Amino acid sequence: MTWAILATGPSMSQAVADSVRGRCKVVAVSDAYRLTPWADVLVSTDRKWWDFHKPEFAGRKFAGVEVRGVERFRWAHSGENSTLLAMRVAVELGAKRIILLGLDLCRPGDHFFGRHHEERWNTKPDRMAEFHGQFASYRPPGVEIFNCTEGSALKCYPMARLDEVLPKPAIHSS
Repeated sequence: MTWAILATGPSMSQAVADSVRGRCKVVAVSDAYRLTPWADVLVSTDRKWWDFHKPEFAGRKFAGVEVRGVERFRWAHSGENSTLLAMRVAVELGAKRIILLGLDLCRPGDHFFGRHHEERWNTKPDRMAEFHGQFASYRPPGVEIFNCTEGSALKCYPMARLDEVLPKPAIHSS
């Protein structure tokens, strides 16, 4: 089963989100839910994000900490990147192939929606380096992971074009 993880990097957009709709299962990471109210799952590791946004979302919701009305993911690690938590959730839900979109990890604090309204919520360069290490060490057995984020600084997974790893469904005519 293929899952797309839609992260919040500056390359994420409505067009990118729509490009996977109906083609695979989808996990929206934090603010990406605003582009994907139809996603299967919403994930964020950050309690302050949940408290601030209080997102109305019909799919399953997972956090890395205790949050009222949200499932706490049992394999979450303290200080973990929300996109990595999304990958762990997808694997737990049966993913055999993961496609990463919007996972730029180039400029600390930059997101598709701009910077957070409180500067202290924006990722700092030292945390960005930690995130790179967290991803590099995550290799779930039996799961293919492809980074389809053009220009991404994260190179620990093979880079690919979306249509190479997620073919469009065949068009049937009658």
